Amino acid sequence: MLSQLLIVEDDPHLGPLLRDYLSADYQVFHAATLAEAQNWLGTHSAQLILLDLNLPDGNGLDLVQSLRQYSSTPVLVLSARSHVQERVAGLNAGADDYLTKPFAMPELDARISALLRRTASGGSVNLGNTSLSTSSLTLTAEEQHVNLTEHESRILELMMRTPERVFSRADIESHLYGWETPNSNSVEVRISQLRKKLESVGSTLRVRTIRNVGYVLQA
Repeated sequence: MLSQLLIVEDDPHLGPLLRDYLSADYQVFHAATLAEAQNWLGTHSAQLILLDLNLPDGNGLDLVQSLRQYSSTPVLVLSARSHVQERVAGLNAGADDYLTKPFAMPELDARISALLRRTASGGSVNLGNTSLSTSSLTLTAEEQHVNLTEHESRILELMMRTPERVFSRADIESHLYGWETPNSNSVEVRISQLRKKLESVGSTLRVRTIRNVGYVLQA
């Protein structure tokens, strides 16, 4: 069965173009406004949402924030807003990926495939006495549970899939934000919060800092 995609794009040329292009591989519905998208989501489910931010009846990030209250459906933002701060804001609001316009169709294909693979993997990673649900953003150990933020979950998933590998700050920023990264201590803050949450549930996992090199997850 083909995956179902929702495209939310008001551009009268790009919207139909994306719909026709992606229809070769997916079931595609195209909405030109937030209201139309919300109405469709009220009676349908999508495996992936492609979302423009500048819509005639509001900001696309409002849809992301509303969606995250009840769903982990992957959202790929397609936007002309190319500044790092705007991309970071989109990811912090709950988007899973961010592609700036104009973009090449092969790159769009690759990003869609990557997001769908992550969803199809089952959304669970296990290591030691610890389980991470990437769909519900829940960390579990010793029958204790704690909720993670989207970015905390993505960092922990990256490390749990390759334990004992050292990740530099640049590695983690690239995983979260793409090629261009914010000049901030966001990684340090998220690592600190992850350590506290791992300890709070009795996890045997520890994130160790290797000075001037990066971070490594040890079981």
